[in-house]
Amino acid sequence: MDYWIQLFINRNSITSMGAEENLNAILKKYYPGEFRLEIIDIMEDPDKAEEAGILAIPTLIRKWPAPEVRLIGALTVQTRVLAGLGIANVDHLQKQ
Repeated sequence: MDYWIQLFINRNSITSMGAEENLNAILKKYYPGEFRLEIIDIMEDPDKAEEAGILAIPTLIRKWPAPEVRLIGALTVQTRVLAGLGIANVDHLQKQ
């Protein structure tokens, strides 16, 4: 496994559902490697959200590789998500 990613959402939130769709599209398009993606609905698993110190949703956490990285928001800007995850060199994407 190259990456371990957690996405904390509320399935009753349009923003959260958009973040899940955006993340899945980004991973499918830009990351061919192996990864573990956990989608955690804070309404179904509030203990896990509290344990992770989630203050806002949606929150994406790259658990592995270290260091841990957190992104908050709908994950609509692909270059920010890719840079935050450290998945790709985004310089060429920013020029498009």
